[in-house]
Amino acid sequence: MPLDPYLRTRRLIVRGELRPGERVTEAALAALLGVSRTPVREVMRKLLAEGLLVLDGGGERPRVAVAPVGPADVEELYRAAGALEGIAARRVAMLTPARRKALARELRLRERAFRAAARAKPVDYDALFAAHDAVHRALMGACAGPATLALLETLRPRLDRYEWLYAPLIGPDFRATYAEHAAIIRAVASGEGVACERAVRRNWFAGGKRLAAALRATMRHEAGTTI
Repeated sequence: MPLDPYLRTRRLIVRGELRPGERVTEAALAALLGVSRTPVREVMRKLLAEGLLVLDGGGERPRVAVAPVGPADVEELYRAAGALEGIAARRVAMLTPARRKALARELRLRERAFRAAARAKPVDYDALFAAHDAVHRALMGACAGPATLALLETLRPRLDRYEWLYAPLIGPDFRATYAEHAAIIRAVASGEGVACERAVRRNWFAGGKRLAAALRATMRHEAGTTI
């Protein structure tokens, strides 16, 4: 079954097929998707609200463009996600011993699947991102309340976009991520809420710094090749 116009457009932006800064018009997007302009208006409205599209320029009819990406943006976004997940992760201390044991077991299984996806040749990025996301979703499913989950979902489209940037830029070496996930799982197993919060924050904050550094290096390289 084909994706609906919103999901198709979101996918094009997340995967970089609609590039940062690229102008987006109702007519062009409708032609690309093979639909009328009526559903495209709603698609663009939703993507503007999510931050994947931005208004470019002033005046009565500002242009719409794909949102830019950059080191400062990714660090801010990852810190926001880390803060939200960290607050929720502290609640691991409130789980019963049996529930913590089951959660730790589930996280270990999810982590093994993530590592297997990272080792695949060639890498299937859909599988890799789904496996990585499953680790965090399992933890949040056990610890986060509805309000926190809703807030995290508002960040999800932009986080997904940076994940697609992250893996190719960082490469196949995810040892730092593995170590950070292992610390989270240990804290879950021990029921140490503060330690779990710190481990989750460290994972997100460090991931943002790694990606920001890779983005800066890429931007310097691209600037050098245009001189």
